[in-house]
Amino acid sequence: MEVIAATFVLVVAVIGCYLAFSGIISQISFISSKQTAAYLAQEGLEIVRNIRDTNWLQDSTLGWDNFKAAFSDKNCSSGCEADYKTGTSGQLIALRSYGSGSLLMVDADGFYNYSSGTATKFKRKITVSPANPDVVQVSVQVSWSDKGQSYNFTVAEDLYNWK
Repeated sequence: MEVIAATFVLVVAVIGCYLAFSGIISQISFISSKQTAAYLAQEGLEIVRNIRDTNWLQDSTLGWDNFKAAFSDKNCSSGCEADYKTGTSGQLIALRSYGSGSLLMVDADGFYNYSSGTATKFKRKITVSPANPDVVQVSVQVSWSDKGQSYNFTVAEDLYNWK
């Protein structure tokens, strides 16, 4: 009888530990995905800021208008996708309409892009909308699915004309 009771206690302890660790592993996976989404969202804001700054540096009188035109030309009122590409003249930004959203890929160097590497579970949607003539509102939403559940992480910022 004592052996049965001891075996029962041991089995309950082992099952309890297993359930606790599997829950912890699941939470660690979610936290890791959320952290990656936060970094990808911040990178999206940085890409838009980079476009604004580059246009302003190239032509301080038309830079703001060129910046806003870059997003309206790509039909970005409903969202865009953007990433950095390395070209012959250095870093370039690829900007295109969001559509249904493409999965980001991660290359061998650990950089996220839309053109090469291993597909990830993340999609990034960048929305730029004018708030007034000298302010645009930038919103970046990173979405992903994990174990049948959909998640979103969104950041937003106002960018100003430097005139």
